[in-house]
Amino acid sequence: MPWIPRSFPVEIRRKPELGDLADISSEELEHAEVEGWLAGNRCYRDMRGFSWDEVRAALDLETDIINRLKTAEHPEAELAAFLELQATSFEDEPALWGLDIGVASATIAMSAYGATPVSSCNAGAFGGQHHAKYPYVAFFLPKELALDVLLAAEDSDVGLNSDENGIAQIYGRGEMDLVRFAETSWRRHSGVRNPVSMR
Repeated sequence: MPWIPRSFPVEIRRKPELGDLADISSEELEHAEVEGWLAGNRCYRDMRGFSWDEVRAALDLETDIINRLKTAEHPEAELAAFLELQATSFEDEPALWGLDIGVASATIAMSAYGATPVSSCNAGAFGGQHHAKYPYVAFFLPKELALDVLLAAEDSDVGLNSDENGIAQIYGRGEMDLVRFAETSWRRHSGVRNPVSMR
């Protein structure tokens, strides 16, 4: 069966409550890394400290995987093969960092901004059973970084909000929206101004 694009019925808003953005201490993060739990994520892994060069590498890898899925004669079999590789990769170097296809490079981009990624999900945009209703990446966002992230969200036409606990979230309506956000963010930080087309 050929590839069928997915879209999600979510309203795109960009109104994070900057005054309500939560802070997190290094002690809380150390505890989260030991316990494997943070802000509702029971499989938390520390994804801080990635560079913009690593964002580019993540984009290239993720885009290659997506292109293989979209051009495969049997996308389900291609996805199953990737998930098997991901499940059996070495723990310190999991395929696509153990993240969902479609949100991996955006998660790495949030890390490169200096935010603390908490959780992410592609909402089944590339197959499989997922709990989210739309693709998203959630993170602790320092207030001084909010404007830069907001501008990238506007440039890439994705949503940016914050929840009642002060955790920020970027999200999209389409399977490629957060890949586009990562590409836009990388271009902004690398001085590359060519338009991005990943719709």
